Formats: sequence, C-alpha cells, structure tokens
Amino acid sequence: MLAGPELGLISEFEKCIDVRGTLILVFRFNVFHKKTKTIYLICWFVMVKHYCFLLLPEFSNLCLSNSVEPLRAANSFLNELGYKWTLVSMDGSSVRSSSDFDISVSASIDDILDGGVTGLFVLASYNYKKYSDTDVVKKLRQARKSIPVLGGLDSGSYPLAKAGLLDGYKATIHWAEVDVFREEFHNIDVCNNRYVIDRNRITSGGATAALDLMLAMIRKDYGAEVAISVSDLLIFDTERSESTPQREKMPSLIEQNSPRLAKAIRFMEQNCETPLSISDIASKTGVSQRQLERDFKEYLDTTVSQYYSRLRIQLAKRLLTETSLSITEIGVRTGYNSRSSFIRTYKRFFDKRPSDERRGA
Repeated sequence: MLAGPELGLISEFEKCIDVRGTLILVFRFNVFHKKTKTIYLICWFVMVKHYCFLLLPEFSNLCLSNSVEPLRAANSFLNELGYKWTLVSMDGSSVRSSSDFDISVSASIDDILDGGVTGLFVLASYNYKKYSDTDVVKKLRQARKSIPVLGGLDSGSYPLAKAGLLDGYKATIHWAEVDVFREEFHNIDVCNNRYVIDRNRITSGGATAALDLMLAMIRKDYGAEVAISVSDLLIFDTERSESTPQREKMPSLIEQNSPRLAKAIRFMEQNCETPLSISDIASKTGVSQRQLERDFKEYLDTTVSQYYSRLRIQLAKRLLTETSLSITEIGVRTGYNSRSSFIRTYKRFFDKRPSDERRGA
C-alpha cells in the first residue's frame, strides 16, 4: 500500500485476471481531499507461453514441424508475441531425426530446469524404448518440479509413462503402440484419441494429431478466430477434436475406396492370435471368397492370405522390439502354433530370425 500525504492518495492491488492468455491487472486508487474518489487503473499484457521440445533420436520431422509451425503462425495474428519455443536435446548437441536430418538445438535439458518454461513436450518416434533410458527418465522427473505442463508427442508418451509422470492421467500414444502401451502401464487411462489434454499432462498420437492438438491449444489461449486463421494459413481444413479416434488400424483411403475391403481387414486385425480362414472372412464380410480375392488384388495387388500373413508378422515385429515377451509367446499371439513355423515365416519376410531382430532392438 502506498500513501501520498499531500493528495491523500492510497493505492491497492485489486485483482488479477487471465483472459485467453492476456493478464489483466486491476489497481484501485482512493483519492481524498475534501471528498473521496475511487479511481481504477487497468493494465494488461500478453503472457508469452514458452514451450520446449525435447528431441529424442529418430524423432519425426513432420511431428516437430506440425507442433512448431502453428505457434509461429499464431504469433502473426496476435498484436504481441504469444508463443516462443526452444528445441532441446539431452546434452545440447544436435539430434538426428528419422529422416536422417541433423537438427540443431538451442539448449540442453539441464538449461531449462531453472524455470521460465510453460511446458515441455517430448518428441520420440522410432526405437523410442531404446532412447527412453535412465538418464531421460531422471531428467523428466526433475522437470516436473519446475515445468508446469509436461507432454508427449507421437511416441513421446512412453518416456513420460516410464518416469511415472502419467500415472493417474488419461493419455494416448501413436495408434500402432496403443495396445502395447496399455498392457505395460496399468496406472494410465490409455485411449486411442488423437490427443488428450488432462490437467497438466498433454499427449498426442502422431504428426497430424500434433497439429490438431496445437490448434486446440491456440483456441483455448487466444480464441477461435486466431485458431481458424492459423488453420486457414496452413491450408488445414480437417481439424479434428480431442475425442476423435486415431486411425482405427485402417488406412482412410481403403475405407473410402472399398468399405467392403476395409471390413475384411478389420476382421483380420481383430483375429491375429486365432486366425480366421479365408472363407470365414468372406462370410463375415458378406461376399464370396472369389469376390474377396478380387478385391484384394484390385486395391492392394496381393492375395488375402498374403495380406493376412504380412499383417500378423508385422505385429510380431512390433512385439519383438517393444515388449519383453518371449519369442514363443509372440509366435502364439500372432497365430503361429509352432515356434519353428513362426521363425521360418519371420525369416522369409525380414531375412532375419526373430532372435536377431530382438538383439538389434
């Protein structure tokens, strides 16, 4: 409280209001000489939100671009700077992406742990388990103490989960990893949504989902008009909501061009451990076996059995590289009754044995 004895002036801080990223401060002045008058002084300024992106090796360039570009675009529609961002690595060195680009960063993770950061997003993609090592987990746990919001993009949810930072939260991850993620982390409410904002934890499922997420954050911070302007600038006219599922293990082009074929593939995906016969798939799809074969040949240039085998063996590869299940158990989960049959099929597809794949991972 300040007093001016000549004028009889008393000023007091009244309130602070956050309106879509604009901080409004209200002061009350009581001026008294012969009569008392109350005057309110209102000051406002835009709070700059500072997001850091921790890049783990083999991260997705597209996911990074779809995260940063909407923030840059939003700044162009604001009267003042609304967002700033910093690329971060574990040690401050450049990071090689999945496309073999070496991306320079501005800081190490230690450099941002002193505060002043609104949120930290972890970007991980290929071989994400390999790169979610003890050092990453340790630093993320430290980051929780000084950074209000933590997020994971693409497969970046995994290191957060491994650090215990998603326990008790709803979260998502890239659609190809959802089942394995759910199986490993029972204390997380895992879903297949494109993105999830649950209190101070934010996760998204992949590159285009990151763009959906950023538009939602911009809308929350600065309103629909700015978010729509950003979407228009980026020629992104298919923004999807948080509750929209990720790809249901079904390429949208197949769904559009041949719903019948898409239906057959869904039956395959739902029955990897106990494979259906081709005639059963045709019957469930509502077509003859001959017509089903024609559909697969026309749209995918393969046979039903070849597609089914490839689908199952690709699932086996993910389980080999992303879980600790035994090779025998993985064979059973992907529909192979004998270990030798599984190993033989795996070698035919990938020119290596399952044990070689696991050692490489």
